[in-house]
Amino acid sequence: MKKLHLFHTNDIHSHFEHWASFITYIKNQREQLQNDGEPSLLFDLGDHMDRVNPLTEGTMGSGNVQLLNQAGYDFITIGNNEGITFTKDILDHLYDHRHFQVVLANLYNKEGNRPHWCTPFVISEVEGVTLGITAVTARFSDFYSPLGWDIRDPFSEIEPIIKSLREQADVVVLMSHVGLPFDKMISEKLPDIDLILGSHTHHFLHHGLEIGSTLITQTGKFGQFAGHVTLEIEESTKKIVNKEAHLIPLDQDEDIETKHLIHELSQEGMKTLQEVITVMPRPLSVDWYGKSELPCLLAESLREWCHADISIVNAGVVLNGLEPGIVTKEMIHRLCPHPINPCTVQLTGEDLLTIINIGRDKEFQTFELKGFGFRGKVIGALIYSGLSYHEHEGGIREEDVIVNNQSLNRQATYNVATIDMFTFGSLLPPIAKAKQNFFIPETLRDLLGWKLKTYFK
Repeated sequence: MKKLHLFHTNDIHSHFEHWASFITYIKNQREQLQNDGEPSLLFDLGDHMDRVNPLTEGTMGSGNVQLLNQAGYDFITIGNNEGITFTKDILDHLYDHRHFQVVLANLYNKEGNRPHWCTPFVISEVEGVTLGITAVTARFSDFYSPLGWDIRDPFSEIEPIIKSLREQADVVVLMSHVGLPFDKMISEKLPDIDLILGSHTHHFLHHGLEIGSTLITQTGKFGQFAGHVTLEIEESTKKIVNKEAHLIPLDQDEDIETKHLIHELSQEGMKTLQEVITVMPRPLSVDWYGKSELPCLLAESLREWCHADISIVNAGVVLNGLEPGIVTKEMIHRLCPHPINPCTVQLTGEDLLTIINIGRDKEFQTFELKGFGFRGKVIGALIYSGLSYHEHEGGIREEDVIVNNQSLNRQATYNVATIDMFTFGSLLPPIAKAKQNFFIPETLRDLLGWKLKTYFK
């Protein structure tokens, strides 16, 4: 009987609090297994990067690649944080100095070719056992397309690949950054997959999930756990006779070399972010639950950048104010770290009334949102540019609202700039239901920095 060990991580999101402990764990494990004659491989399933961290923002992801190299990864795939928060040119060169293979089957450029930096599948022989490995990532077409990418349906892309790999390999592995619902579905539709190393939905599958003959794994988020899959393979037939999955808490002693590397890369990122944006003669305040100057400035920049009639943004996306003096990129990043993009939607006056009344609700304002790119505490009040209304008891009525010095018209259609966060879920249903036009790759902090450059001149 031969044992093959597959270690895996997912959705680190540039949270490196546990990274040095992970390196201690993976070094010790792989060294011990090598001494025991048992081979191992190391996989990352995407969203290793997140521009919320100055290390990633300041190095444009190259710092993350150095950490992956130092850890000894064999195979990685990308998540949406790699795929849609960097420009196409940056992503095209992000992995130039990699020491691992990037596997990805469902990403193409607009000319119909796959990127040069990834391969749709790998056939790898490990001590007599042949592995067929492929990978897919979530299909956020509205975000990939403006960047110059063609992101295709993950199931359609890998169906023929899986069938081909099954004919050539002893073990078929899918690296999936699409999420647990997809992984469950594909396990039933493509039973030729032996193992799905999953991610994206941040599930903690402590012992994996078996559906038919497929084992699905996922390690949660932020590097709190590492995943360890053990495959027992009959040497004569090369058939898998047993599969086990475990999540390992990362509370080991920290690897000193790795701690130093994280510190050095963080300093490198911070140095890049010291570029001066402007010099402010006075402070700009932030109030999450009312009108204040900095969120109003962001709303104004959003309306101007998108050439819209009105803009809507939540005060909670601005995490803190600014003091008088020099303002750097790092300071803007700290107060607005979210990977959130502008977008425009066409809304009726009736839609705007609905949004205004939702936004006045205290439960809405104090909601502690997780996900959708939001990296703040609470949603906060809705802030408008180009729209105002008269407060009074009860709901806001049509006659209470002014749009660009004219009374609101319920039947009229308005071009509204807002943020992509509101296009997901059900926070503001009229925006989620409307047809959206995304502005990619600029983020809210890009717009805020752009506005601040001229605000005090």
